[in-house]
Amino acid sequence: MEKTLLSRQLGIRLRLAEKTILAFFAALFIASLTLSLPGATLGVLAVLNVIVGCLIVALSKDDLVERSRIASAIRDWLPALLMLLAYRESGLFIKADPAHRLDHLFIIWDRTMLHSRWVEWALYSCAPWLQHYLEMFYLLCYPLVPLGFVALYLARTSITTQREPSGMLKDLSFRGVPRPRDDEESRRVMFDKFWTAVLLATLICYAVYPFFPLTPPRVLFNDVPGPTVPPLLRNMNLWVLDHFSVQACLFPSAHAAAVTATALAVRAYMPRLGILFCIAALSVAAATVYGRYHYMADTVAGVLVGVVAFVVTRRSHKA
Repeated sequence: MEKTLLSRQLGIRLRLAEKTILAFFAALFIASLTLSLPGATLGVLAVLNVIVGCLIVALSKDDLVERSRIASAIRDWLPALLMLLAYRESGLFIKADPAHRLDHLFIIWDRTMLHSRWVEWALYSCAPWLQHYLEMFYLLCYPLVPLGFVALYLARTSITTQREPSGMLKDLSFRGVPRPRDDEESRRVMFDKFWTAVLLATLICYAVYPFFPLTPPRVLFNDVPGPTVPPLLRNMNLWVLDHFSVQACLFPSAHAAAVTATALAVRAYMPRLGILFCIAALSVAAATVYGRYHYMADTVAGVLVGVVAFVVTRRSHKA
């Protein structure tokens, strides 16, 4: 109660998404103290997280956001950058398992499914277009989250409210949430719901994967199913992974979790467009398994995390 009163006096209103990311970075730094990290690395981590925390708090001040459209836009888009930072910092906790015990367990399900008669028939019958389609959507898994936010950002005026036949304004937010008092507040709530769902889905994956040391199946087993096709799109995906990934396989799959939460969040406000995002999310999930970027267990778990994150977000905003 005292913290709430103090926040009001200071004019600070943190969104649920911002509280989520602040809690994650704080927990990440505390956990890093248990690692044998070089002093310089630990110092950079501490300074970086303090800067991030101060930036989030500064942008949450009502007077700053109301005066500056630039500050408001930065606040709306900042979670997209912080997701990348959280991913890189989580990579500090990776400790590979030389015995690959989980890898040899997860590969059993993959071999059963990927080398089934129906999957092989589809891959050979639709080659090379199906393979290109899947590789293209794996490449699109990176911009899919910001594209979902762009869809809501550009359409925020038309989807936050609409008039019912009675002349009353009807809120088009997540089902069961009361209508905010004005369009600006409705816009903030909509953005907060989107980023809370996406961040919660992604950060759960980042928090869990140090406990599941895995090697990407494409590296350990090199078992891409189906015929060999021209590798242009695959080479682009591999280049991105070689230069920007933490060189490990995540369980659950953060890619699958993030795009699932994005699709559900978009569909909550824009049902027709949301269907396209759901198709894209399913395509990304299939691509992660086909291209051997993830085990099937990673992807299924990631989709489930995305669904749970969306449901938790909807219920949290009802409270």
